[in-house]
Amino acid sequence: MTGDTTGDLQGLIDRLLRGDDAARADLLARAYQRLSRIAATMFHRDFPGLRDRHDLESVVDESWARLMRALETARPPTVEDFLRLVAHKVRQVLLDMASRQKRRDDRMRDPDVRNRNSTGIHEPADESLEPGRLALLTEFHRQVENLPADERLVFDLHYYTDLPQAEIARLIGMHPRKVSYLWVAATERLAEWLEGLDDLLV
Repeated sequence: MTGDTTGDLQGLIDRLLRGDDAARADLLARAYQRLSRIAATMFHRDFPGLRDRHDLESVVDESWARLMRALETARPPTVEDFLRLVAHKVRQVLLDMASRQKRRDDRMRDPDVRNRNSTGIHEPADESLEPGRLALLTEFHRQVENLPADERLVFDLHYYTDLPQAEIARLIGMHPRKVSYLWVAATERLAEWLEGLDDLLV
């Protein structure tokens, strides 16, 4: 499979925008490795509580399926828009998995559920998915959506898609110092928000 360089992806995006439906399959094929890298990074960094319950392949497969459905109607005009769509779908999958796991763990904590278990055996709930931490995780990703547009663009591309800041600067046509400034501004804004949420971590 050929690479997924910026030029490769933009050419396919341009074809898709011109109404060439065949470009959608090519775009998905070229972007598969990128989606897998994004999923692996987010899975291990942001959702450690899922690692013993789910495998990375299931995350990639579900993200891939959602991306395919999204591209039936969505037409991201640029590479950065496409990569942000990829990251958004991965993020949705992981948050949904975390929510489902929390509901299962809550049921297993219920004495009535345990008593109905014929084997009398159940796995202990994963403490990394207890309600406070899950609420914090979910709200953190929602707060990213509320960042100013320029800060969110840089944060999305650097944090979620793991692109180096120098590559982001080339991709969006911005001076590297400006990219660095926006990254710092975004992280400081999120850090200020996190300072007021200590009660969710206990």
